[in-house]
Amino acid sequence: MNSLMVSLNAVLPFVLYMSFGYGVRRCGIASMEFLRKLNALVFTAFFPLMMFDNIYSMSSETVISPSFMLFSILSVIVVILLSTLITARLVRDRQKVPVLIQGIYRSNILLFAIPITRTMFGDGPVALATALVVLIVPIYNLSAVVLLEYFSGRERSSLLELLRNIVMNPLVLGVLVGLAFRALGIRVPYTAMKVVRQYSDMTTPLALFILGGTLEFGAMRRNMRYLIGILVTKLMVVPAIMLLLGWALGFDAMERFVVFTLYATPVATATFPMAQAMGADAELAGEEVVLSTTLSVVTLFFWITLMQNMGMF
Repeated sequence: MNSLMVSLNAVLPFVLYMSFGYGVRRCGIASMEFLRKLNALVFTAFFPLMMFDNIYSMSSETVISPSFMLFSILSVIVVILLSTLITARLVRDRQKVPVLIQGIYRSNILLFAIPITRTMFGDGPVALATALVVLIVPIYNLSAVVLLEYFSGRERSSLLELLRNIVMNPLVLGVLVGLAFRALGIRVPYTAMKVVRQYSDMTTPLALFILGGTLEFGAMRRNMRYLIGILVTKLMVVPAIMLLLGWALGFDAMERFVVFTLYATPVATATFPMAQAMGADAELAGEEVVLSTTLSVVTLFFWITLMQNMGMF
């Protein structure tokens, strides 16, 4: 029962945000055109603030063991490379390829890792989860921009143009500015930082509201052959492999659980607005987020219960 409550407490708010957006659209209160414009605003203005807030606000006392840090970075990079090689060979539609790749490796750790870890272990390992978020999210964002730029239907950019587009991506800019402020010791006044944090807190509810409002279930049926393979890989296959690797490498229970949240949580919300803004298959991206978020209630319950019974958590 505790495992089910952990899963529900982590996932149910996301389902409710999307359901509210879907209901508002179906009632005619918001049009598709309005939601698209709002999505562009969230992507270009709100997500950078959230990235900046997460980097800037991270405690300087947070420490990660070198082996755990190295494993986290390398495992994400390996999953990205393998997913890219396999997906690019199997799928011909270039608009779908970057979305499907992100559906395998890009998790919503920004919003799931910390609350789930706190629910399972208390406040002790929260610093570890926070450090992992700050470490991995920039890799997520940078790799997503590279994939979307490379597989976009637009005219192929030169290397210099590709690098410029990556650096100027709103999410990457937010990370870079946050890192610069920390490195230079620049302190943001309390009142200004409070405003930034309030906007940061609005980002995910707004993104999920838009996602729910733009959802079309007819299209979901058309994409089901892609969705089944991606979601089984995302929520079951990859987490199983990473849990076994974490156990084999001798990580303790808290480290194994934090690695688990890196791979077993739903597809990142930012996948949808980025796909829509950069010319990829936003419809498929939205369906990945919606279905993975909903199904993760079941899969998180399964994994947490199984691992607790096996003494791994």
